[in-house]
This record gives sequence, structure tokens and C-alpha cells, in this order.
Amino acid sequence: MIEEITLPNGLNVQFYDYSRRVAGDRWLVGLLVRIPIKVDREDFSTFENGEELYKGFLEKHGDEIAFELQKERNFIDEREKDEIFSMLLSTLKKHALSYMGHKDFAKGFKKRKIEEFKQRLSWWK
Repeated sequence: MIEEITLPNGLNVQFYDYSRRVAGDRWLVGLLVRIPIKVDREDFSTFENGEELYKGFLEKHGDEIAFELQKERNFIDEREKDEIFSMLLSTLKKHALSYMGHKDFAKGFKKRKIEEFKQRLSWWK
């Protein structure tokens, strides 16, 4: 992790550099943004069979999910990799932090993940 920022909505955004050499002096420049989000019983209250769904979700995923976003540039000259990474980081901060910092971001993300889980459950039956 290279940096962590607390957003106005209380979520912590973690920034990771996963850049690596791919061949000779060429690099894959990679930035991972991760936001851990706690899930609790109340998040399932609007769903049919919410308590059962909550227990199944905890078994499969635990009480924390994560929003993740990756930005990459491939085959970058070694002399340019730091500049490219800085550009990825500053662009993301400039354009995405307000979206991730919205008061309803976590609520919407959790709802989407619960709906995906519910849909997968119907496939398994």
C-alpha cells in the first residue's frame, strides 16, 4: 500500500502499486484502488428472506467486501514508469474520489453485491 485516504463518507481508500517488469526495460504499470466495506445484518433487511441471505453471505464472503478498481498501462519504458504511475494516481484522485466519497456509495455497492449473491444462489439450487 502506498497511500490511504479517509473519504467524507467515512470509507478508507487504499492505493496499491503493483507495477512489475515484463521484459527487459519494459514495465506493466499498475494501480489498485481498494475500499473495504463492512456488511451487517441491516444491509439485508430489505431483501426477502433477509436473515437467511445474511447468514449465507457471511459463510461465503465474511462480514467485509471490497470495492476494487485497477488502472494499468502496459509495455512502458522503465524511464517513464514513475511518471505514468503518478499520472494514473492523480487522474484517479481527481475524477473518482468524489464518486467514491458520495454518502450513498457504500449502500449502493453493498446492495449490488447482495443482489449478485442472491442471483448466484438461485443458480446453485
